[in-house]
Amino acid sequence: MTIVIIPATSRTNTFVIKALLSFPRPPSIRLVAHTDDSRTQLRADFMTHPNVSTAVADLLDPSSLRKALCGARVVFYNGPLRANESQMGKNIVDAACAMDVEKLVYCSILHPYISRLPHHRSKLEVEEYIFESGLNYTILQARGYQPAHLMQDIPVKTVLQDGYLQVSFSPLVTHGFLDLIDLAAVAVAILRARPSKHARTRYELVGDIASYRDITQWLSEYAGMPITIERVDRDTAIQRLGRLKDAYGCDALARMISYYEEHGLTGSINTLCWLLGRDSTSLKQYIAREPRI
Repeated sequence: MTIVIIPATSRTNTFVIKALLSFPRPPSIRLVAHTDDSRTQLRADFMTHPNVSTAVADLLDPSSLRKALCGARVVFYNGPLRANESQMGKNIVDAACAMDVEKLVYCSILHPYISRLPHHRSKLEVEEYIFESGLNYTILQARGYQPAHLMQDIPVKTVLQDGYLQVSFSPLVTHGFLDLIDLAAVAVAILRARPSKHARTRYELVGDIASYRDITQWLSEYAGMPITIERVDRDTAIQRLGRLKDAYGCDALARMISYYEEHGLTGSINTLCWLLGRDSTSLKQYIAREPRI
């Protein structure tokens, strides 16, 4: 069985790759990069594993995607934040159909139907296309973009050194958080399962629910000293995310910050706990797990 991870260079997908490789007898894995330079880095990171191969494909080039997916049984796709993200996702679906892929696992976003957030709507468009394609699929409504929703976006070590946590929206609004280790555990279980298990399902993944005021309180208790909140204005927050250099990405982040200021983004932890077969990682556990120095 060959599992294709595309794009293999993202932070989320790196957690999935490492989780797959942690098994005594990991499956055959093909890591797909966007450029030759990225492929070289993947080789440096993972080619000590004999079951790992690499490929290069352009998400906007259907022929290169078909080549990258040739012979794959399962595909894990987690698209980038781009203005043409929906077309990229549709190209993946078309290539999976053309190459007779048995299952597509799509890492989407929590509450993709929110009309005020264009990057959510792009993922909803991809979800609709997957459903109409006839593919066997599993959709993980899991990820958010910095600066929220993934526990790994809380820089515990830096916060404890500085004595404050920077936040670009109201610290009183409640959010749903997810540990990438939990996400990877769920993704790997689905990728390794028989194709009929988890077929045509959509799972909402949230590991813990809290406000940033709650988080600073827990950080203070853990550190044994006061941890305060420093508000960061929207423009500064956007500038710090250097990868969002295009107008679409900056606009999407600006809309996201404004939305979180008013509503946050929450969900239920029950589905994740059921899929894990255990309690999901809490924010308190994540804080205690991270190195202090």
